[in-house]
Amino acid sequence: MMLLVHGIPVILGFVMSFYEFPSLRYTDWFRPETFVGLDHFAKVFQKDTIYGAQFWNSLKVTILYTVGSVIGTYGLGLVTALTLDKQFRGKLVARTVILIPYVTPVVVTLLTWRMMFRSDTGVINALLRQAGLIEGSLFWLLGPNSLYAIIIANVWRNFPYAAIMLYAGLQSIPEQLYEAAEIDGAGRWGKLRYVTLPQLKPVSAVILLLLILWTFINFPVPYILLGGSPSESGNVLMLLIYSFGFKQSAYGIGSALSAMLFLFSMTIAYVYYKRVVASSYDGGAI
Repeated sequence: MMLLVHGIPVILGFVMSFYEFPSLRYTDWFRPETFVGLDHFAKVFQKDTIYGAQFWNSLKVTILYTVGSVIGTYGLGLVTALTLDKQFRGKLVARTVILIPYVTPVVVTLLTWRMMFRSDTGVINALLRQAGLIEGSLFWLLGPNSLYAIIIANVWRNFPYAAIMLYAGLQSIPEQLYEAAEIDGAGRWGKLRYVTLPQLKPVSAVILLLLILWTFINFPVPYILLGGSPSESGNVLMLLIYSFGFKQSAYGIGSALSAMLFLFSMTIAYVYYKRVVASSYDGGAI
C-alpha cells in the first residue's frame, strides 16, 4: 500500500522529467520521439532561459524563507519553553493556549493571517500605524514584503511544536547539573549556556531537521497567503513547481524540478542526520 501511495508517484515523476509532452493526451506522452533525456534539467540550470531565471530566483527565495522560518520558529519556541519551565500562576492555561496555532486547521489559520495582512483593512498595518512605525499602508501580500508575510505566518504556525518539544527536553535535565553550575559560580546566563543548551542539543537537532524539511517543501503557507501567482519575492520552489505544472503547461520542467527537490531534501535529511542528529546521542543511535 505504501508503494502505491508514495512510491509509484515518485517514480512516475522521475520518468516524466525525461519526456516532452506535446499535448494533454496521455497516449502522446511516453513515446520514443518525446524522450528528451536531461534537457529539462539543463534548462532549469541555465540562467538565460525563462525557466532557469525563474528557478534561480525561486531558489534564493526558498533559502531565505527556510532560514528565516527556522530561526524564528526555533527562537520563539525556545523562549516559550524557557518561560513555561518557570513557576507562575496560570501555567497550565498558558501551556494549552500556545497550542492553538498548531491545532487550529491550517486553512483557517492562514486565511486569518491573509485578512490580517490586507493593506487596507488589515490589523497588522493598523497596529504599525498606531505604534508610529509606518505612515499609510504596506502591501504585505504583494511585492518584497510577501517574503516576510509567509515567514511570519509559518513561524506562528510551527513555533508551538518547537516549544513543546523543547519544554519536554527541559524536564529531563537533572537538577544536579544546575546545582553544580551554581557551585562553580555560574549565573543565569551561564546555566543557560553551559547546562541548558548543551542538554537540549539532541532534541534541538531533531527539531531543526524537521523544520528545515517542512519549510523547504512547504506549500500551504505560501499558496494560501499569496495564491498561485505570487510576486518574485514570495515565489518559493513549491509554488514555482505548481506554476510549471498547472499554469505554464511545462510538465517536464516541473517534474525535473520536483525530482531535484526530492533528491536535495533527501540528501539534506541524510547528511544532517548523520552529522548532527546521530552524533548528538551516545553511540550514534537514537
